[in-house]
Amino acid sequence: MKKIRVLQACNQLGIGGTEKTLQVFSKYLDRSRFEVYACGLQTGGIRVQALEDIGVPVIVKPADLTALVRELKIDIYHVHRAGNSEPGTLPEKQHGWPRIVETNVFEAFDHVQDDLIDGHVFVSKFSWGRYVSRNRQRPGVRYEAIYNPVDFDEYSGGPSSFGNTIGRCSRADDQKWHDVCVNSLPKIFRKVPGVACVIQGATDRVKARLEKLGFTGQVKLLEPSLDVGSFYRQVDVFIHGARIGETFGCVIAEAMSNGIPVVTLSTPQRGKSNAQAELVEHKVTGFVCRFRWQYAGAVIELLKNRELRETFGKRSREKAREQFEASRLTKELEQVYQDVLDTQRG
Repeated sequence: MKKIRVLQACNQLGIGGTEKTLQVFSKYLDRSRFEVYACGLQTGGIRVQALEDIGVPVIVKPADLTALVRELKIDIYHVHRAGNSEPGTLPEKQHGWPRIVETNVFEAFDHVQDDLIDGHVFVSKFSWGRYVSRNRQRPGVRYEAIYNPVDFDEYSGGPSSFGNTIGRCSRADDQKWHDVCVNSLPKIFRKVPGVACVIQGATDRVKARLEKLGFTGQVKLLEPSLDVGSFYRQVDVFIHGARIGETFGCVIAEAMSNGIPVVTLSTPQRGKSNAQAELVEHKVTGFVCRFRWQYAGAVIELLKNRELRETFGKRSREKAREQFEASRLTKELEQVYQDVLDTQRG
């Protein structure tokens, strides 16, 4: 049987969650049915080698995307992007081919080339719901919520023993860092003797705030790395907060996959994304704080209450295995691919 040729693309192949999603889906797509390629449309990055290591050919900064698609005889072009019009991210079609699937990360709308897209994938039910409430759905086009996948092969289930440690992992982008994560530390350190804190991917702004608070020596700083498994093995409670909210939150899903309870901040105000409250179920898998003043207390309660921490951690891992596991989600994506291949649009 002839394999379906898939090209997965995003602007860069760096350390972020979008790029990791591309990598994990590329790894788990059924190679007996699909021939998989990856593309960094604007630049490469640290994931180029990781993709090549799993046998996925990588093209970086193609001179002509349409020519590349035709040269590789691509059936499915899958672009991971914000959703709005980005010149150069979609190829031209020839007699309806290739079929185009878009993972819409920020539920934006492409006013220029939306008619080229055969399937829209959203990274959470929150994002799917907000998009379809704002935009008309076109007949014959798929609109599907598929969570970003977690590769359980990376993880061993969180720390082996309680280390009184809180932690935050993110790419070094100030939009991903809410001030509450650092501003809550003085109270946490005061109320929980011996607590440790490890941060991977702190921005210069975060580092400056830690220095001003006098916590430079108390907080272990790690550089961003593809090896996030070793980070999660150090952490007992995951502290999360993003200034712009989350349309999914890969680090939240990863922490949950490691059996680590999460404390996060709800951000529904002023149209911010709030899918972190979809991933973390309040008082079930962690705490979703409505107000900043609740945040430190939630972290302190989990550090001090072993039974609650272990219960939340167990439920977190169960939910992650059920909803975020890579092979299951990849099967859902494969079905979207098959559906857009089978659908004839006028």
